[in-house]
Amino acid sequence: MLVTLMRHGIAESFARSDADRRLTDAGERIVDEVILGLKSCGWCPGAIVCSPLTRSRQTAAVALKHFPGTPLEVLPSVVEADEALLAELGARELIDPLVVGHEPGLSRLAGALLGARGVLHFQPATVACLRVDALPPRTPAELLFLAPPLFARLFQ
Repeated sequence: MLVTLMRHGIAESFARSDADRRLTDAGERIVDEVILGLKSCGWCPGAIVCSPLTRSRQTAAVALKHFPGTPLEVLPSVVEADEALLAELGARELIDPLVVGHEPGLSRLAGALLGARGVLHFQPATVACLRVDALPPRTPAELLFLAPPLFARLFQ
């Protein structure tokens, strides 16, 4: 099973609240490029999971545009993205999920999956794909790739 972690795209610096921060036009364009790059390599999510924060939902919407019909789950636990999220994903029996989240939660989650701490840092629209034995995993994950948004342009 694959778990793909993606940080939301570039968002506004300021809004009424942190939860209301929206993607910038450039942020949405870059997310679109990243998803197209992944799709061109044969990647396809079995489900898309995002936080209820606006920028995460907008990033998930871009992915849904390229993978219509893919189940979407909006989970508050994606905001913190700790090990409880892995249990929740497993309980929902999601296969090959794309988890669209935030920092520093995604870094902590990647560390938990890999059995390490502080090994990955997610800039906006960065993607990491990991192979796991189950959700939650019983053994450390295998990192298949870590791709900052710049790499998406190589596949177009």
